[in-house]
Amino acid sequence: MMGFVRAWLLGVTAAALVLALAEALAPEGSVKKVCRMAGGMALLLAAAGPVLGVLDGSALTQTVEDWRGRSQRREQELEEQNEQFYLAIIEEETAAYVMDKTKEFGFECAVEVTCGYDENGVPCPWEVTARGEWTPERRDRLARLLEEELGVPAQRQRYEEILP
Repeated sequence: MMGFVRAWLLGVTAAALVLALAEALAPEGSVKKVCRMAGGMALLLAAAGPVLGVLDGSALTQTVEDWRGRSQRREQELEEQNEQFYLAIIEEETAAYVMDKTKEFGFECAVEVTCGYDENGVPCPWEVTARGEWTPERRDRLARLLEEELGVPAQRQRYEEILP
């Protein structure tokens, strides 16, 4: 684009210099008037010619299509990033919720949540990994919480033992 603008400016400047030189050398009277009119037309063509050439459609259409394609690709990238950020927020907030609940139950554990999509395409907590000191009672209590409140069935719950 800058090359086009540069070439256009050089063309207009060159035409203006030639016009000024021809007008200065032309004798007074009708010859000078004709020279001035021809020079004005030449300057007009130099100024408008390249713009009209671009407006023929091919170069301008190609430029617009390139920009449209880039814009669509960037929009898709941003949508994917937004979806990833959204899932990360769900995972972090759900893990914090579960850790708060286990503190209320009287024990602590580290929780990692992985999101997935339900049958309607809605993001939700899909799999949970909990690390801590597990007794059968703690594990059962957390399993009920994960299944009843978060909809994570037992087959997608992982428990890792961390020894004291």
